[in-house]
Amino acid sequence: MTIIDAKPTTLEIKEIPVEGYEKVIEAVDEVSGLHAIIAVHNTNLGPALGGTRFMSYPTREEALDDVLRLSRGMTYKSAILEIGRGGGKSVIIGDPKTQKTEALFRSFAQALNALGGLYICAEDMGTTPEDMAFIARYTDHVLATSSPESSGDPSPFTAWGVFRSIQAVCKHLWGDDSVEGRTVAIQGLGAVGEKLMDTLFWNQAKLVVCDIDPEKAKALGCKYGAKVVPCEEIYKADCDIFAPCAIGGILNDSTIPLLKCRAVVGAANNQLLRPEHGDQLAEKGILYAPDYVVNTGGIMNISVETHEDGYNPAKACSLVNMVYANLLRVIAISEERRIPTYLAAEELAEQKFCR
Repeated sequence: MTIIDAKPTTLEIKEIPVEGYEKVIEAVDEVSGLHAIIAVHNTNLGPALGGTRFMSYPTREEALDDVLRLSRGMTYKSAILEIGRGGGKSVIIGDPKTQKTEALFRSFAQALNALGGLYICAEDMGTTPEDMAFIARYTDHVLATSSPESSGDPSPFTAWGVFRSIQAVCKHLWGDDSVEGRTVAIQGLGAVGEKLMDTLFWNQAKLVVCDIDPEKAKALGCKYGAKVVPCEEIYKADCDIFAPCAIGGILNDSTIPLLKCRAVVGAANNQLLRPEHGDQLAEKGILYAPDYVVNTGGIMNISVETHEDGYNPAKACSLVNMVYANLLRVIAISEERRIPTYLAAEELAEQKFCR
């Protein structure tokens, strides 16, 4: 049950009209320091579910653009999974290392309550299950907390889904889903990237890695016998599969000509800077595994919390394994229709949430 916050609020909420989105709000509390934007893209299949990203943005406009793109991606992701949820996302603008306070999260919970259950948040980049547990003291509209009954950190399930997607691509390209001897270049060694690196190592893949923290990359490179390259060199890596596991928009006019891989299969959201970059990959003969098909493990895991019999990690793992078949289905549609994979994935999702 929600704990009612009796303290007076200085929170101000205004709605931002955005065509194609059900509701977008901006929440500002000058006292607590909260500046958040919550975007609900589509709830045809159920309440919107999506993470809360806490990060510094150069401008408010960039934060708005990010949350809109992420929210739309969650609609497509949830539709393909058929988990009975819609698409939404939220961003808190600021430095998660210095600006997290109880007052700020309490204000954010009030903004969630103002939406009346239209959007349910969970952890994301810059937030943790512990943060979600605190937010849950003031709202019911949150999942993936650190409580024993909750699903907690979704990154192991996201990483497993990316690995299963890599296996599916190997099956399609080379007739065998083993990654043994295949070279995978991982961009970003955060919560998901590092776990993916570990799984690939134990399945005898060859690894090329980079991270914005060079010391971390060096340490993990030593641990797993991986080749470590500067971040700007990862696009040029000779590899079978390129796995973006950091920020979005990395597949663009500058980077695509550099790629030497056969496929792109990664955890990062919104990898294509613009839709036409999916066309460019196809023209270059690179198989693109749409990110919102590949990185579904986390939301699958979180969705199990809402099952009648409660959260069950074994059930979550079983659901995550479905990404293998889902991705092969998208690839098959792409080949049958002679359209790029990103369009095949969009059509498949839209059939579900527009019907």
